[in-house]
Amino acid sequence: MKKYDVLKIVIILQALGMVALAVVVMWSYFPYMTTREDNNDTQQIPVSGADKDEVIAVIADQEITKQQLVEELLELYGDQGLEQMLIHRAIEMAAKEQGISLSSSELAAALAEASSGYESEEQYFTAMKDQLGLSQNRVLADIRDHALLLKIASAWANIDEAQIDDYLRQHQAELEPKQRLNLSWILCSTNDDANMVLMMLKEGASFAELASQFSLDPYSAELGGSLGEIDSDDPFYDSALLDEAMRLEIGDIVGPIETSEGYAIIQLLGREKGKTKNEQQQREWARTQLALEQIGSLSEVKQQLLNEYVTVIRK
Repeated sequence: MKKYDVLKIVIILQALGMVALAVVVMWSYFPYMTTREDNNDTQQIPVSGADKDEVIAVIADQEITKQQLVEELLELYGDQGLEQMLIHRAIEMAAKEQGISLSSSELAAALAEASSGYESEEQYFTAMKDQLGLSQNRVLADIRDHALLLKIASAWANIDEAQIDDYLRQHQAELEPKQRLNLSWILCSTNDDANMVLMMLKEGASFAELASQFSLDPYSAELGGSLGEIDSDDPFYDSALLDEAMRLEIGDIVGPIETSEGYAIIQLLGREKGKTKNEQQQREWARTQLALEQIGSLSEVKQQLLNEYVTVIRK
């Protein structure tokens, strides 16, 4: 699976989560009568309000009411939305109880990591707004939750400084700053199609316009073919493509390159060496990796938080 496929899946999943949260808000503000089945007992939640039958859409001669919309959304996404809200609250509670906080510099570092595949943080926020409808404040809140969750996992684990020293000695290669490439591409289904596009580029056509018109990758096509900044050994891209990119000078265009997804034409827009972590950042990174080895995945940490803090769920 390539990086653009992963991005599309992430966008879809996060969008579903946002719909779910919207459902919860709607449920809070629309006073409807509803029926829930729980352990074979039918429970009625008393409500009032004349707008429960308000028609919000009509298809042919069939009316759709607010009540029907809310019930449908709750059926599809209600559990996801509720879980997201509970996890957020549980992270806040655990951090407060354990005296864990996030400094402005730590939040800035977490944001830099989250936006590392984009040309700038501004482009990252714009993409989150355009693709998911997420405000900058909401994106920062999600990043903050993730960073706090990592610190909670580290606090739970039993790790001493000697273990960190050993881990750093064994994983020095992973700490070496990597070459980062600012790439654009046009992905074609056949070699002939790629050669046709390459000919148009040689005649002076705009790379971004041709990417928007011909590329099979819809995500990057919307960005004029831009893949953003990627590591020179990024596992989501074919090694042949990255090896070719490493040989280019800034501004060079080359192709077609055969990949598992088709035939690519690439342009190198920039190149830089990644930043080196300072000693404190290296030790925190090692502590987090060791903690996850002890505790398990972050999903398991989330589940432990829910088990600890959630007392009642009524549905």
